[in-house]
Amino acid sequence: MVIGMRNRYDRMLIGWIIGTIVPVLIFMITYQLKYSEVDFMKYLKDLWQMKMFLKLLSLCVYSNLGLFFLFYRMKYDLAARGVIMATLMYALLVLVVKLI
Repeated sequence: MVIGMRNRYDRMLIGWIIGTIVPVLIFMITYQLKYSEVDFMKYLKDLWQMKMFLKLLSLCVYSNLGLFFLFYRMKYDLAARGVIMATLMYALLVLVVKLI
């Protein structure tokens, strides 16, 4: 039974999807807890104008470190690779936006 569950969740796509969604969820939770009185679009615009958007997004990606270690500890190596791929995708996004 455990072997079947491992094969089901130990996929690179699962890790990539989770690694892509969790930082966005952290970003949204931060907005809801701290700045919910401000309109979301205004919040994004203000973050962009203050050059804080990429910094906050980069901080949200740190949650992927916990996901990576969780998958690694559970021996879901392919899912851990997917989380690393999502993290590198965010890093590439930040690099491209900073160079533009």
